[in-house]
Amino acid sequence: MKTLFAFVAALTLALAASTQALAVEASEAPGAKPLAVGTVFPAVPLLGPVSPQLAASLGITSQTGPTPINSVAADVLVVEIFSMYCPFCQREAPNINALHSLIEKQGLSGRIKLIGIGAGNSDTEVDIFRKKFNVPFALFSDSAFAVHQRVGQVGTPFFYVLRKKPAGYEIVLTHLGVIHSPTEFLATITAKAGL
Repeated sequence: MKTLFAFVAALTLALAASTQALAVEASEAPGAKPLAVGTVFPAVPLLGPVSPQLAASLGITSQTGPTPINSVAADVLVVEIFSMYCPFCQREAPNINALHSLIEKQGLSGRIKLIGIGAGNSDTEVDIFRKKFNVPFALFSDSAFAVHQRVGQVGTPFFYVLRKKPAGYEIVLTHLGVIHSPTEFLATITAKAGL
């Protein structure tokens, strides 16, 4: 009887843990400490090559050297922390592409910009991800996890929604895990950012 009880208890815990993991749908990051809403996002460098068209859309001049994130010209900047090895990020890619398309269709592309930072990913790995999933927005590399550490060592995918302030970008929304509805997420972004 004790063995049956122990088995049922273990099964219940395992199911609860898997249900919670499926609800969030994100790769875990032990020691994650996401940055708080209302704080200024660190002036992290954006690394890796970007096409001249994408650089121009972000208002940045350098396509190869480090670019401070604060130099991106946007009222609102959505930053996705992803990894090409994260299965949730791979499954998520079409939804994030759809989010980018919605931003354009709603005439918000001049105010809202979307970028991705590949945690632990080299320029080559980021390029593979970009090509495989036809990502239409700028992706940057973070092969040494330097940016990832500065932004809280978060799980992937993780989203920071930032609003431009005189002192830099302020965090107005954070989200861990898959975005199931790009339409609802965009509505949340615009509401939180005051657009």
